[in-house]
Amino acid sequence: MNVSQVRKEFGKCLELVSMDPNFHEISVGLFVKKNILTVWSYSKKEGIEDRLNQIRDKMVDFGALERSDSDFKLVIPEGALIERPLKFLFVKSVEMKPDSKPETGVIQAKDNKSKLTFIIEGSNVDGKYIYKVSASGEHDKPNLRIRAVVGGFIKYGECVKNDNESFIFPDANSDD
Repeated sequence: MNVSQVRKEFGKCLELVSMDPNFHEISVGLFVKKNILTVWSYSKKEGIEDRLNQIRDKMVDFGALERSDSDFKLVIPEGALIERPLKFLFVKSVEMKPDSKPETGVIQAKDNKSKLTFIIEGSNVDGKYIYKVSASGEHDKPNLRIRAVVGGFIKYGECVKNDNESFIFPDANSDD
């Protein structure tokens, strides 16, 4: 397929990874048309179909997207097209080791600018799934760092601010 055929069939390119470190350093793209995502490459390397489906499956496992009946394709749940996190998920799905598995349990991460560890807990409140950020560890003003985390979700995750310590994804659902 040439470029115009790919665009016609798969839609616009959301993201391109120029070198897949896990498969012959090929380039891989993520395309969107309506509510369908397609993982695609122009590569003709042996095993490319398996690799594209492997990337698709990582996006399903780590991003809670829905696998389509067709190879290389995913279905975006209603209201869940959030481009920045989707691009991030795609890049990570290409870069991660093929045997990587999603973590389960408490959502937490170490702060790279302090000695804090952030904990994110979600709960359903009045039909909206609200994520509250808290922190453990040492810092003079942990509330400033918590606000920065909430701000990051608003800026990079296209989330909506609930208050200084919590946020909601645009679809108001649980998106752990």
